Amino acid sequence: MTALLSVSNIGAGFGNFKVLEGVSLTLPQGGLVGLIGTNGAGKSTLFSTISGYIAPLKGSVTFAGEDITQLAVEKRVQRGLARTFQVPREFSQLTVFDNLMAAAPAQAGEKLSALVFARGRVARQEKETGEKARQLLSFLNLERVADERAGRLSGGQKKLLELGRLLMLDPKAIMLDEPFAGVNPVLIGELSERIVALNARGMSILIIEHNLDELSRIVPKMYAMDRGRVIAEGTPNEVLANAGVREAYMGGVV
Repeated sequence: MTALLSVSNIGAGFGNFKVLEGVSLTLPQGGLVGLIGTNGAGKSTLFSTISGYIAPLKGSVTFAGEDITQLAVEKRVQRGLARTFQVPREFSQLTVFDNLMAAAPAQAGEKLSALVFARGRVARQEKETGEKARQLLSFLNLERVADERAGRLSGGQKKLLELGRLLMLDPKAIMLDEPFAGVNPVLIGELSERIVALNARGMSILIIEHNLDELSRIVPKMYAMDRGRVIAEGTPNEVLANAGVREAYMGGVV
């Protein structure tokens, strides 16, 4: 499969402290890939480097055939690469529906001149954005809480909402940072179903996750990190059977 996202020999750190050393991985076009590792392995730092929040000390990040290593966060998002964070970042006082509306990019109504001279275009775009938001509410099973303030949602519903906010951007690839953390088992199942459904539609997805059982169930390929390096890659069964991975997790017991 053609690589949509390619990370090559990435190094990153803070001062004299090295967090990543020579990390390489690929996310194929239409791929669904997991990334595991114990706390401190460097997974979230890698995500931040890929998405532009941290500048690498060496190596490169290529997306859709373009070297994006030096691009700002917003430029990477504009090219179709978007991510979530471990802790959802919803607008807690806005409704669930308005959170989705606020995530839509390049809204004409944000410009005063458009409100004055292009009210028809603003109204059409707002209608189209609203329809898209309602479709996502249905897909994510959040219709019943559409008018609730986002801050009142459960942990799992907030993760679903954050996924919806990403999808409002029409990304080519999404990176999910611990989507199952703090989520009850029922909603973990819902999240998994939505992730698999998105991938079936062609969405490329890279997932950091500590819930190894659930991640292994849905991803065909997995990478494992330890101490800032990739130590294994392959199918979930192959990676979890790897001696280095078993040693990293609880002294050899996964």
